[in-house]
Amino acid sequence: MLFELCQAHGLKLPESALRLSRRYVERFSAYRVVNQRRNDRKAFDDAKPRIRRDWTGFLPMERVVADVKHLDVIVQRSDGSSAWPKIIAFMDAATGRLRVHPLLLERGEGIRQEHVIEAFLAMVAAPGWGFPQGLYLDNGSEFAALAKIDRALQLLNEPGARTLIFARPYNAAAKPIESLFARLDRQVFSLLPGYAGADRMAKKTQTVGKPPLPYPGDWDDFCQTLDGLIRAHNHRTVGGARQGRSPEAWLERKVAEGWRPVHVDPLALDAAFADPDSRRVDRGVLKIGGQRYTHERLAALPSRSAVDLALPWRRDAPPLAKLAGAWVYLQPEVAYPARWIEGARESSRRQQAQARHVAALATEAPEIDPVALKIRWGARQADATLPAPLPPLDLGAQRREQAAVIREAHAVPPAPSAAELRRAREMALTERLEKAQGHD
Repeated sequence: MLFELCQAHGLKLPESALRLSRRYVERFSAYRVVNQRRNDRKAFDDAKPRIRRDWTGFLPMERVVADVKHLDVIVQRSDGSSAWPKIIAFMDAATGRLRVHPLLLERGEGIRQEHVIEAFLAMVAAPGWGFPQGLYLDNGSEFAALAKIDRALQLLNEPGARTLIFARPYNAAAKPIESLFARLDRQVFSLLPGYAGADRMAKKTQTVGKPPLPYPGDWDDFCQTLDGLIRAHNHRTVGGARQGRSPEAWLERKVAEGWRPVHVDPLALDAAFADPDSRRVDRGVLKIGGQRYTHERLAALPSRSAVDLALPWRRDAPPLAKLAGAWVYLQPEVAYPARWIEGARESSRRQQAQARHVAALATEAPEIDPVALKIRWGARQADATLPAPLPPLDLGAQRREQAAVIREAHAVPPAPSAAELRRAREMALTERLEKAQGHD
């Protein structure tokens, strides 16, 4: 560039004369950040001035940070193929504790909302964890499902509190779990057999110039080993704001001060992460998604009874049904072999349960006569007001003569007069007197 500048000003100097000392060049080092911002935005973002946050003032589970991490460890699937597992991690910001949910996905498969829900339910059910007051989530779409529990989170906070916080995209430095991941890479994950390092192309670990060896065990062994290492990490002392105490020591201190975990019915949580639906009972069975499901309480309901359902988002999770005022998991219907007497016994048991259910309803149901009810209803209705009839039609002389004969045949004799009635009584009395005197 110096040669071109000199040439532009008409100065012809040999290239040997165009030498700049390092000291002179470093006078322009302040412009290096401009090049970094243009071509290395990640390094530029990492060098931004930031503040420090002290999370130790929180109560346990007051703020839980969640994120996804890809492990640089090779494991083998059941079919012998190699895979790189992933974890959904939850960090208790108050204590620094970590809980991970490992996943071994199929080739080309990514973490979805159903995986996040499964991991969240496992965290809530874990001893010492429970239901959080607030969540700090990664911006990925897989965490969008947790917005369904925002109303439940509001119950544990002051009115109007912000319970769900989604991190800004590409802002890893603002998430405390990112620095924890860096420590885990150094102190935990690198200890695992099969660890290949962050640069997977370098293939540095147990072998040189060859592909790294996978973890020597099946998936269950890997999960148990990872769980043991995470548990040990939660007992590792941390400096800085943690004052040389471990996450478990911080938890113990908060418990001594009166903190207690909040637990939620797992069925209610499963219903929260589900789509509402309904079905009608068909002889003790509900047909959902091409499958047949039943339950002990379901068998007692008469056919065509409507049942409210909750279809969980979790993979392979059975549907929930609201029976007798409570949510229960449905079980897939079992086909009994034709030779087994257990099938007949189960059929009889279901029919007896339904008979008892209907008998109990009969004691509560009012007795109504539908015929009498219909007649009373009809009597209360007002008949239509009819207009005066039109003059009779003249059908001809022959028809008039026939009508006269019919009229005479159906004519009602006129009522007798008072004199005729008195005469008839006198005649009847005379007839009785004559018979009494012996006259025939």
